[in-house]
Amino acid sequence: MASGMLGVGISGLLAYQRSLQTVSHNIANANTEGYNRQRVELGTQLPQRVGPNFIGNGVTIEGVSRVYDSFLTNQVRTYTASYNQADIYAQHAGMIDELLADPKVGLMPTIEGFFSAVQGVANDPSAIPARQALVTQGETLVDRFKYLDKRYEDLRSQVNQQLNGNVAEINSFAKAIARVNREIVLSPNGLPPNDLLDSRDILLNKLSERVSITTLLQDNGAIDVFMGKGQILVLNFDANELVITKNKYDISQSEVSINSGIGGNLEISDFISGGKLGGLIDFRNNVLAPAHNSIGTLAIGLAESFNAQHKLGQDLNGNIGAGFFTDSSLQVLPGLGSPSTVTAGLADIRQLTKDDYVLRFDGGNNYSLIRSSDKKLFSINTGGTSPYTTVAMDGFNLTITAGAVVGDSYLIRPGKTGATQLDVNITSAREVAAGSPVRTQKSIGNIGSGQISPGSVTNTSTLPLAGGGITLTYNAGNITIAGASPASVPYVNGGTILLNNPGDGTGIEVMISGMPSNGDTFNIGNNSNGVGDNRNALLLGKLQTQRILDGGNASYDEFYGGMVADVGIKTNQARVTNESQLRLLDQARNSRDALSGVNLDEEAANLVKFQQAYQAASQIIVTTNSMFQSLLAALRG
Repeated sequence: MASGMLGVGISGLLAYQRSLQTVSHNIANANTEGYNRQRVELGTQLPQRVGPNFIGNGVTIEGVSRVYDSFLTNQVRTYTASYNQADIYAQHAGMIDELLADPKVGLMPTIEGFFSAVQGVANDPSAIPARQALVTQGETLVDRFKYLDKRYEDLRSQVNQQLNGNVAEINSFAKAIARVNREIVLSPNGLPPNDLLDSRDILLNKLSERVSITTLLQDNGAIDVFMGKGQILVLNFDANELVITKNKYDISQSEVSINSGIGGNLEISDFISGGKLGGLIDFRNNVLAPAHNSIGTLAIGLAESFNAQHKLGQDLNGNIGAGFFTDSSLQVLPGLGSPSTVTAGLADIRQLTKDDYVLRFDGGNNYSLIRSSDKKLFSINTGGTSPYTTVAMDGFNLTITAGAVVGDSYLIRPGKTGATQLDVNITSAREVAAGSPVRTQKSIGNIGSGQISPGSVTNTSTLPLAGGGITLTYNAGNITIAGASPASVPYVNGGTILLNNPGDGTGIEVMISGMPSNGDTFNIGNNSNGVGDNRNALLLGKLQTQRILDGGNASYDEFYGGMVADVGIKTNQARVTNESQLRLLDQARNSRDALSGVNLDEEAANLVKFQQAYQAASQIIVTTNSMFQSLLAALRG
């Protein structure tokens, strides 16, 4: 019986010694990141049979376990990925929001200053200082466009650098997880140290800050890690490597690929979500690219519409106006290995969008053009003609030359380089085309009350007018025309008369109103010495408020304001999402820590409890020894 009591006492001493050691370990790691508190699992030893009864043999240590809940831990990882994605997205979107809304660097004040200078020319068209002020304001406007474009390119470079940094960190964490997997699987007796499991959880949590992951626990204790749409990052003891590659169309844009071994690198940017990596890609695709394209689209819209009207005017040298700004070209980038057989041209600035498009050769005479934002498909059939020019699609057309093979593709970015290309084209203040190339007058001998409008020019191909210009004669309800086509038109009081090319509305437009008498004539001639003419300057000034962008629904200011509002809305949504994800993450952490974290008050109580139990177990041994000594004394007596 003494040996039985001694064994019980010893088992108690060992059990409570281990319990005190574990409590001490908990207290020491109370502030260690990722530490899950541990506890000793105790159980009764197999009893000893004595006759018909069983007598207990003490306590046994069944193991030391972590206080751990996989659901709560996975929830923390999920919210960690979501929060970090929203956080970095909101940070970068806020940069663009502040850039566009800042009156010191935004476009709105500069556009207003430019058109204020246009109005200055209209007020005094013969003044060289007013004309020079317009040229200077044009250069200021160009500089502001280029400044914003450069800031966007800087942000793109910054995103590239951060993608590279995050990919390097992901690879480091993945390799570390694979190493810990090996250590866990090869642990003695197949019982992994709890601290190793904690270390792996910390690595997984760090990894989820960079990208959203899912995990699968294997029977051998290793954990497999997947990212994106099921791409394997860690498998047992091996880690796949992420690499930064260049976009197949635009080498200035970095993409994330996974090293697939024999098959080379597989681009997975479109499949990545969550974490800083997902947030950067989301920001680049949904905020930076549309905003960059919008600035370029606005630059193209302003330059092309202003040029179109400027070319209908006449400068101080008596010449037909040239383009005030340089002409725009639309960007087409062949895919890797695709021949340069496609070009894009502007067809209608009103219909131009901020979208990107992908053109794919399907074989035969067939091409598919896909709009990125909504995946709308435009089908193209060249009919075997080369080069073939398509009809207008979203404000641009394509000219396709034979040479592509099936699978070749092209990225079309109509607005991307608009701000980069923008420049003032005229070199002298005298080249500002403020006047109109034609002037009108009624003959002195007219006896009726008919009046002719100053006239406007819609096409300069027939200017300057040859000979005596154009003469319009009223006779019995008709207007006969000499020097232009058509030969005659019915007279409509105040109706517009289209000259030179009435079929398509190009050429010269005039209106005759009132009651002319038979034989009354009206003349249209070249505007010689029209230094004080401001008719074209007035038309240029009206462009500021005309809705010529976004399908004819927005002026320059409205288009820019819509762009600012769009970025502002996305930024605000990102900040709201960021705050909500942070609250969810805090709640998940609190729930996990409430279960797995170290409570010093509780551990202090356990320390006292196990100390007392240890002391009580030691008394069993003292009592056993006393009983044994008494027995020896009795036997000696």
